Amino acid sequence: MKTLLFNPFEKYSERILIIVGLAFTVIGGYLGFVFNARFDGVIDLHFVEKVPLYQPILEIGINILCTTILLFIVGKIINPKTRIIDVFLTSMIARIPYYIVTFFNANNKAYTISQGILNLVKSTKTNTLSSTDILHLLLMSFAIIASLIWFITLLFNGFKTAVNAKETKHILLFTAAIVVAEIISKIAIINFL
Repeated sequence: MKTLLFNPFEKYSERILIIVGLAFTVIGGYLGFVFNARFDGVIDLHFVEKVPLYQPILEIGINILCTTILLFIVGKIINPKTRIIDVFLTSMIARIPYYIVTFFNANNKAYTISQGILNLVKSTKTNTLSSTDILHLLLMSFAIIASLIWFITLLFNGFKTAVNAKETKHILLFTAAIVVAEIISKIAIINFL
């Protein structure tokens, strides 16, 4: 079970990973639409009032593309035999935890709570959040942090498998690639969507 959750790249064939990756990418885009989620950066997820169907799908595509390109460049530096398909699969599979977190915005609950917090900060009104809202916020915060950790773990394990990364400088190159991919994806999403 640990391998399935944190390093499926060692156990499953390329064909299975392609099918699962593509299926979850489509499902993730649809969940983004249904639960009004914006995937507006490689490591970002935000809830908004309303999202058109095309937006989460395009954002996911941009994020996967940016991650794949940057990690492939770094992979080629580390190991010239790095295959782009392996890095692409890693980029798709690693995003699955973000799709799970979208369920926290059922009935726009997360968005409504965040707007309540913003209104509370902007005004001198007393707290209008119920104990249920606070509990929802705490659970959602935990889930988002856990999904980020899971995402990075999947991404690194897949990258490590794809490029045979073993040294500290490989970890530093991986980290730099993710930061640059985040910046590029943010710029692309802001300018094109």
